[in-house]
Amino acid sequence: MKRSILSLMFILVLLLFSAAGLAQDMSEGDLVYPFQYADLDAYAAATGNSIDMWGEAPMLAEQVAAGDLPPVEERLPAQPAVVQPLESIGEYGGELAGPTTNPTCCGWDVLEMRLQKLLTIDTDLTSIIPNIARAYEVSDDQTTFTFHLREGHRWSDGEAFTTDDFRFYFEDVLGNTELTPNPGGPWVLNGELPQVDIIDETTIRMTYPEARPTLLISIGSEVNHRGFRPQHYFAQYHADYNADANDLAAELGFEDWVQMFNAKMTPYNNTWNLGSETDAYSPTLNTFVFASEDAFGNKYYERNPYYFKVDTAGNQLPYTDTLRRILVEDLQVQDLKAISGEYSHYGWGTLLSFPTYRENEEAGGYRTALAEYSRGNEYSVMFNFTTPNLPLREIFWDIRFRQAMSVAINRDEINELVYFGLANASANSPVPSSLFFEDWMPGHYAQYDPDLANQLLDEMGLDQRDGDGFRLRPDGETLFLNFQVSVPEDSWRQMGELITSYWNEVGVKTSYKLIGNDLYRELRDGNQVDLAAWGTDMLDIGEVANGLANMRPRWGARASGRLWQDWLVEYYKRLEVPSDEAMPGEEPPQEIKDLWAAGDAFLDASYGSDEWLELGKEFYRLSMGGLYQIGTIQRPPQPLLFKTNLKNTPPNDTTGQWSWTYRQWVMFMPEQWYFEGGSN
Repeated sequence: MKRSILSLMFILVLLLFSAAGLAQDMSEGDLVYPFQYADLDAYAAATGNSIDMWGEAPMLAEQVAAGDLPPVEERLPAQPAVVQPLESIGEYGGELAGPTTNPTCCGWDVLEMRLQKLLTIDTDLTSIIPNIARAYEVSDDQTTFTFHLREGHRWSDGEAFTTDDFRFYFEDVLGNTELTPNPGGPWVLNGELPQVDIIDETTIRMTYPEARPTLLISIGSEVNHRGFRPQHYFAQYHADYNADANDLAAELGFEDWVQMFNAKMTPYNNTWNLGSETDAYSPTLNTFVFASEDAFGNKYYERNPYYFKVDTAGNQLPYTDTLRRILVEDLQVQDLKAISGEYSHYGWGTLLSFPTYRENEEAGGYRTALAEYSRGNEYSVMFNFTTPNLPLREIFWDIRFRQAMSVAINRDEINELVYFGLANASANSPVPSSLFFEDWMPGHYAQYDPDLANQLLDEMGLDQRDGDGFRLRPDGETLFLNFQVSVPEDSWRQMGELITSYWNEVGVKTSYKLIGNDLYRELRDGNQVDLAAWGTDMLDIGEVANGLANMRPRWGARASGRLWQDWLVEYYKRLEVPSDEAMPGEEPPQEIKDLWAAGDAFLDASYGSDEWLELGKEFYRLSMGGLYQIGTIQRPPQPLLFKTNLKNTPPNDTTGQWSWTYRQWVMFMPEQWYFEGGSN
């Protein structure tokens, strides 16, 4: 009976999916995104049109009339960015609302509504274009980067945003050894920060001693790589600016000013930190400003009155007035609230619920679209090569074990049961549109072959069994895998349970357990796990921006071989700056040293050059060929829900890509969404 219901649901979804034309359109790579011009001059040059009148939201006009805000023409920069809406000029009003299951992290349906980077990715998904910055220039040798800000650009509290906010970040945050003992990220090259020159209030220059070909990609990908922080706000928490900073820290419950400063900095850091705000109306350049949090953990945001973008009619964006984050208990409750129509938009549902979404559209007052979830793999599993369990280390590092565990997985069954057959069974692999994709990669030890799995395990010497039929390790102990993970997506839970059953069937005793995300991260980052699993957010521009983090130690969110990464990073640092101190971590095998070196050569090549392409192909061959990660499914359709009167949102037959590389909603520019009729 269960199988019949699943088959019926599968057919229903397949028909809906095909009727929308997605099965073909998504593979063709057509894109449906709004468009952004760098400034008024760029808009005029491209269209022949000019903008010389400004519009604003009624809620802001009321504040202007009351004398609480300056007029809109004084709040906008002299050269705002111009957004061409997806379909039409919008109406002001209404509230965007989305969920999160974590009070301090993630909640992509909310934080991506307001996220703004210094640079951003264009609609071709390759080019880097201005965003907060008005323009940028790069020297021919890729050592010098000049950024131009917008004259008159202001923080959300009305204070001027200038290059002094960059100086503060580089000198007083990254350059302060108490706050930042070991600066990292894209700004650092060979352990050193660039030379930063403030040319004037809107021009800053960064110079490196060597080429830095991936810098712009990193800046355009991650919000943490903006290179600035609001000095006027953070000065109160910094001992160099406030002699009483330690007293303030004690008053606020912190051990010292350093702990206080870093806590206040958290909401300004990585994308996933943006939901951790505690200080109402702390200054931002983002679309919305944090206003309050209620007793239930729900957070409320208001439009940024100094937001730096306008539409093609000169109306200051965003169109919507407010944004609400709804804290929910778990993924099931999150989905139920979506079906009941409590969100304005919802991007974190599951394909398993797609028929239910469609069935309840009229009652919930929403519509359902589909987009391609584009990344290396939906759920890849990785054994911890540096686990403290030494007998397991030896087993994990034998490639025959990884080959066996991979072919023991029935990916076609996973695809049918979890994704209605609409995804692609695949090893951990680049997507077909990748410049580094090769035909063998998706199928590399990805066929379902339990006989081969048993043969490989036997060949390893794991041919002895205990009384329950499970394999014994060479030391006589039962080979046991403690598969404990956290899952933000229900499909991951289902895949984890299926993988566990497949591995038990070939005699490898595996126990699957869900644990809290904080505990999972603590164990994983502390090298205290046997294996880890997560989605592999691997696309070309994202992986280059991320320093190949998903493809070599520590393999991104899977954090395997962390001790190897610690050793490798320090090893290359000491080639530049020798040290007699003991090396951190553990020295990896030569195979991993070669993989790391191949990655460095790829990253050091000029972005987009023939040499870069060839080095990248070689690195990808090594990374995929080593079978360091075991993939499952790739490129499923992702349901996206929208209130029926929420306009300028992706159409039902969208071919846009849903991907962490582009920060999901960011490419669809939620600032140009609007409610028909002005309210939701």
